[in-house]
Amino acid sequence: MTRVDITRDDEVESWVREAGEANGIDHLVNAAGIQTYGDLDTTTIADWDKVMSVNLRAFFTASHFAWPHLKARGKGAIVHVSSVQGFANQKNVLGYATTKGAVHAMTRAMAVDCAPHGVRVVSISPGSIRTPLLEYGAAQIAGPEGDPEEVIAMFGRGHPIGRIGTAEEVAGLIAWICSDEGSFVTGADLRIDGGLTAQLGV
Repeated sequence: MTRVDITRDDEVESWVREAGEANGIDHLVNAAGIQTYGDLDTTTIADWDKVMSVNLRAFFTASHFAWPHLKARGKGAIVHVSSVQGFANQKNVLGYATTKGAVHAMTRAMAVDCAPHGVRVVSISPGSIRTPLLEYGAAQIAGPEGDPEEVIAMFGRGHPIGRIGTAEEVAGLIAWICSDEGSFVTGADLRIDGGLTAQLGV
């Protein structure tokens, strides 16, 4: 597996070119992300630039370099992994939430432009999913004296379905989007959030 620094345009371009030349590109899934914490007062310029670079700009650059391959094939999908934080937010996640809302807008714009060439663009918005990023966030909330697993259990109880989701469930949705069964879906955001954004918090 090739390791790529997605904030370096030259590495992303080389990686996409090698993949295209070796096997062609059927679909692109932009799933990288980092979590930053801070509000308007505590978010530093460096933190802002870093989260924008990974969570938003890298989605554009990977899509930009993959586009000629997808366009030449005249089919396929680009899937952006966003977040429910693109719709509603916790406190103290200004930079992260901004990137996720921007991914939704980018998805719509790209979908309109790519549709005439047979390429679909869809975003998905997971709720709490067991990933290293979620575990990191739970550890930050728990603090040095707390138990991150208790925080993760609390996350789960906040979803009407009563638990957090799995990476396999998210992968299943992405696979469906990229399949023939999902061929009429483009420009949309699909929420995979256990009902989290369906409920009122009062």
